Amino acid sequence: MSSQHRWLFRTSVHNVFNVTNATMESRQPTEPIPTATPSRWMWGWMLFAAWTIFAFASVLQVAAAFNQRGQSIPWRGIIPERLIDWYTCAIFTPVCFWLVRRYPLNTSRLRVAIPGYVLVISVCVALKCLLMVWIFRIVGGPPGTTFVRAIAQSFLFDLIVLFGVVAVIQVLELQAQSAQREQVALALRAQLSEAELQILKGQLQPHFLFNTLNGVASLIHTSPDTADFVVVQLADLLRASLELDGAREIPLSAELTLLDKYLAIMTARFQGRLAIDKEIEDAARTALVPQFLLQPLVENAFEHGIGRRAGAGRINIRAAVLPSSRLRLEVSDDGAGVATDAALENGVGLTNTTRRLERLYGEREPLRLSSLPGGGARVSVEIPFRTA
Repeated sequence: MSSQHRWLFRTSVHNVFNVTNATMESRQPTEPIPTATPSRWMWGWMLFAAWTIFAFASVLQVAAAFNQRGQSIPWRGIIPERLIDWYTCAIFTPVCFWLVRRYPLNTSRLRVAIPGYVLVISVCVALKCLLMVWIFRIVGGPPGTTFVRAIAQSFLFDLIVLFGVVAVIQVLELQAQSAQREQVALALRAQLSEAELQILKGQLQPHFLFNTLNGVASLIHTSPDTADFVVVQLADLLRASLELDGAREIPLSAELTLLDKYLAIMTARFQGRLAIDKEIEDAARTALVPQFLLQPLVENAFEHGIGRRAGAGRINIRAAVLPSSRLRLEVSDDGAGVATDAALENGVGLTNTTRRLERLYGEREPLRLSSLPGGGARVSVEIPFRTA
């Protein structure tokens, strides 16, 4: 082997591994899933509406009491009085929110939180009564209303109301925390799934590179010109795959372009012993498929089919859109065939491809390997038909 060929081979191998490492290091984790939460203005209007409903419910209750006693209903006095009573209670809602978030009612802080809740809510009720009496005096409310009388009449009821508000806020907080944990779990699962996909894809690429470089190493001694051609095609294939790096799915037409470069390498390696047939429906060319899907299927046909026979071999590649809105891909060869489906568990390419399809589409047994009646093997894949 000439020094020029040795230099070309060493340089190509070095560049191949640099490209592979750069590709694997450049992958970024999936970003968390954003969540939509009500704005502060929305929360404010919702709380105002809730307190208003309670106030008018109280108005109807007092009106019903007047009606039962056979008295005329003083609407002009009842409505302002009830609204002031409930709205002065409503202004302490932010304090309830602060209590729940500052001192959550969990088992570790329950003994400290409950006395604190009772103290703060009691102070709020006292301030509420004081504010209500002051407003009554300004607007001309019920005569004879004093702070002591307001405390005696409404302290217990207002205390229960504010504790009810605390309970509702606590439930809302628990629901929000549960939803947030669920979103985080979904984001983590998405990141884990993406990481697994990248690992499986990253295992396929070195596997393919090692097999190709082993072929180049053997060709350098027997056919240096063919080795040069294979190295150039390998560089073109890696360059094209890097241009699509990061895309989970690509159109089948782009996948076939990558496959053509790989087929050029394998055709040169087998030196006239290989024939390739393609039957690709036009509708199937626009379908989205996982990047680097067909190459391990075709490589399996080379290594376990064509490569084990002495004479020439043929590989058929088919793609068709089924009536059930699914895409069927088939790669078959006329080699020795397979005795059992256990070959799926032994090969890196088929095993990783099966796992990638399961992660992407959540389907069981997305890939099938079987022997053909006349000799040879066939690998078939069915995935949902989707376009960009």
